[in-house]
Amino acid sequence: MDEKKEGSVLLHCLKTLKTAKSDTEIFALLLLVTKALQAEKLDSTDRKRLFEAIGFDFIDRLIISDEVPEGCPDYTYKALALTLLACYSTEPQLQSHSSMLSKVSFLNEIILGNFCSAAEVESQKLVDEAYQCLFGLASTDAGWNHLINGRTVSVLSQAFSNSSYGHDRSLQLLLTLVSACGPATWCKKPEDENMVLNKLATEFSVDKTKRKFELLEILVILLLGSAHKSQADSDYSPPWLSTLSEALAELLKNKLGGQQREQVLKLCSVLTELVGIGWTINAPQDQAKILLLLVHLSAIEVRMNLEDCDLKQVEAKASLLCSCYSILEGAIHYMVDGLSLPLTATQIGQLHSAMLGAFSAVIVYLDKLARETGMADLVADDSSNMELEITEYRTDEENKKYRSSLLVHASVRVLGAWMAEETLALRQDVVQLLPFLLQLCQDSCKQLLDAETRKDEGDADCEEAADGNTDESNARMHASKETADVFDLMRFLVPGLCHLVTDDKARHKLLNSQLVPLLGQYFRYHWRQCSSQRCADSKVTLVTTCAIFQNLILTEPKLVSEEDVFKELLCFCLSTFHTIDEDDVIIASNVLVLGLFLVRNSTPEQGKFIKILRY
Repeated sequence: MDEKKEGSVLLHCLKTLKTAKSDTEIFALLLLVTKALQAEKLDSTDRKRLFEAIGFDFIDRLIISDEVPEGCPDYTYKALALTLLACYSTEPQLQSHSSMLSKVSFLNEIILGNFCSAAEVESQKLVDEAYQCLFGLASTDAGWNHLINGRTVSVLSQAFSNSSYGHDRSLQLLLTLVSACGPATWCKKPEDENMVLNKLATEFSVDKTKRKFELLEILVILLLGSAHKSQADSDYSPPWLSTLSEALAELLKNKLGGQQREQVLKLCSVLTELVGIGWTINAPQDQAKILLLLVHLSAIEVRMNLEDCDLKQVEAKASLLCSCYSILEGAIHYMVDGLSLPLTATQIGQLHSAMLGAFSAVIVYLDKLARETGMADLVADDSSNMELEITEYRTDEENKKYRSSLLVHASVRVLGAWMAEETLALRQDVVQLLPFLLQLCQDSCKQLLDAETRKDEGDADCEEAADGNTDESNARMHASKETADVFDLMRFLVPGLCHLVTDDKARHKLLNSQLVPLLGQYFRYHWRQCSSQRCADSKVTLVTTCAIFQNLILTEPKLVSEEDVFKELLCFCLSTFHTIDEDDVIIASNVLVLGLFLVRNSTPEQGKFIKILRY
């Protein structure tokens, strides 16, 4: 049938539909439409005309009706309803329609194959149309929520695990939902995730073709959106971990191309973030060698992509570098947690040497970043007259963009992990970099405070929205998203700074770089976060910040009388200590000790203030 004839049939049917007086007439006309036309051949205008002529009410009657014309299969009405829904699902304006969203359960039944009486070809056609509808729903925010809450994730997981017809599309839909909704995808039935990962891990372990690396990319997406929390400090072992660990261990020992090696390291990184780097120890063969190999590969990639490369080249490899950073950080945490390591003293030395080279490259990169983005004075060595060779001119806006990139944040984070545990190696290089690191933290802290202000304003807008019967959830979601997008750099440096303030040279560098005002501002921010229960990490950060203040008071007691921040801290400790929840013993004890240190080093004028405050 040519396009002109199809158009005339459609127009004739639409005109007749408007004058049809019974469901039987409509049904007969729709049978003609579905035989003559295919949904993908209709343009947007035709689909809208079809919707205006039929709507959803008639489709609802088709779905619930069990009586079909004599001689017709028992699924005839439902098949017709599904064809119409598949047509509607290709129209963006109808994808999020409430009546379309309400068909999720019906679509689930189709995917599960509950039309047993249908022949194989007809049954597959029904499943095809059901998937078309689900893909339409999965393209909208409202559709995501209905698919998750409507048990569709379980249905798709079951279809994929059982290799049912269309299981490849069920996996595509799951990837779409995980990419959009993250861990919330599995909130209704967490075991569905293990079902999918079990099958993928098995396929990944036995596949010897190029598809192995396609499966690798799929595993990365699913694990990034995993509902499992990090279990690095426990014996947590999901059922698929052993299979995946063995397959990755085998892959690491093979000769890989550059792109393939990058893909493998990304999966290793995601797995390390999820369950800790201990997964390398779980491999049945060559336990120590796999851990050593992974750390060495990561360290080599860091050095290759940071040393002797300009900033553009480094940014182009940001994804790979972040993956390697994650592996190195996981190795540090694993080694300092006191867990049993199947390594000899020689192997531990090799591990430390590899990481030493990697972190030296990170420091050189950050130093170069400072020098080439207008902050050379922050890393200049007073004893050196070396002139910086400007390799490329950049505007202030471009420089700011480089300094605020995700790679820079990741570099500071992984360096903070090194500083927190290694107090001797590379100390001089770290000390030289401290002013620049604090400048980055000041910029980050300013963004945190601005986001906090926007969050408070957003909460106020939500209250107004509730009063005015407007969309409260959208206002709250927008405010929360802005807050979540801000990166708290200082949180990763405070453990290392706690050590460094005890070193005279490092402490003077920090004090000259306005560490005290920054710490005061940062302390108050996290106290507000802790009080409002917005951030679970704030309690740990508060304790570490208290320790930095205590070390400063012990090493530089004169600061208590010179810096207004300490006066404000004294007032805070005296007025807030009694309000701390009795369950927060660690925070209470640290605030108490900090207050005692401040009182001990207070001036006579401050002593009078304390007496007044006591009364």
